[in-house]
Amino acid sequence: MRLERQYHDLSRPIREFAFVVDALEEGLRLDALLRAHYPWKSRTHYQRMVARGDVLLDDRPSKASVRVRRGMRVVVKLPADPRAPEQETADDLVFLYEDDALAAIDKPSGMTVHPTGRIRHGTLINKLHARYRSEEEDADVVPRLAHRLDQDTSGVVLIVKSRRVDALVTEQFTRREVEKTYLALVEGVPDEAEGLVDAPMKRDPHGGSHLHMHVHRDGQVARSRWRVLRAFRRHALLALSPLTGRQHQLRVHMAHVGHPILCDHLYGDVRPLMRPDGPDVVLLDRLALHAHRLQLAHPLTGEPLDFTSPLPADLRLAVDALAAGEGNA
Repeated sequence: MRLERQYHDLSRPIREFAFVVDALEEGLRLDALLRAHYPWKSRTHYQRMVARGDVLLDDRPSKASVRVRRGMRVVVKLPADPRAPEQETADDLVFLYEDDALAAIDKPSGMTVHPTGRIRHGTLINKLHARYRSEEEDADVVPRLAHRLDQDTSGVVLIVKSRRVDALVTEQFTRREVEKTYLALVEGVPDEAEGLVDAPMKRDPHGGSHLHMHVHRDGQVARSRWRVLRAFRRHALLALSPLTGRQHQLRVHMAHVGHPILCDHLYGDVRPLMRPDGPDVVLLDRLALHAHRLQLAHPLTGEPLDFTSPLPADLRLAVDALAAGEGNA
């Protein structure tokens, strides 16, 4: 049986999560380990799950106080989700490109790319499994995400269709040979036409979320380029290019230089963008960040690939309204 066949078919309801204890986790209590992996539930909640037998350690029930060892397999059984469809569908996916090795998807804002504890269906990877998974071994394809976008970020996502292609594309990302360009509406207007943010980043222990990052001198190297495309009186449309690949890098860097991306609930002002003139009308109520362009070499042929997603309608309308209401700077 091929290795890919061992992966769950995510086009059907997810009944469990599983992971293997690594070296850094050895010695943790089982309930603390579960809280670390799935922080959206309390430690008490996981203690009750363990007591009910909903958590297995190496295929056996256990106790919340057990200290785990490296290599142990943890399985968390999930209750049925009445909202989950019996079969996911890929009918609403927009493909920018596809061949036997990879595909490029134009992801809408609001779509999560991968199942989490809170969101277990309707994600991009669920839908891709609906398109590519098959009961026939020779036809079965396990799609993988070559990179990720935040839930509220729209735009280009690259999909790979095999482990070999995944490794080759990952190598391009590691060597920083993949070029990514984002479009963003930001607060204020930069003084210069373009610039470089060179500010190391690390997780923020006081950020209120395990995903929260901040600029810190002891962080990992993080560099981003920005360029003004259109300037209004109080806002600007920028082209952003991450030169490194840190989590939330563009969002953190733009906030760091005093121009946070609009409607950013973590690093800026979560309030929606209102129409600058006329009635009290919401122009935009989602993160104003769009993955506009992705360029790389085809992992098998070396052919240059250039995938572009146009500015989506909600951001385009916001730009037009700002131009009409604020005028150009």
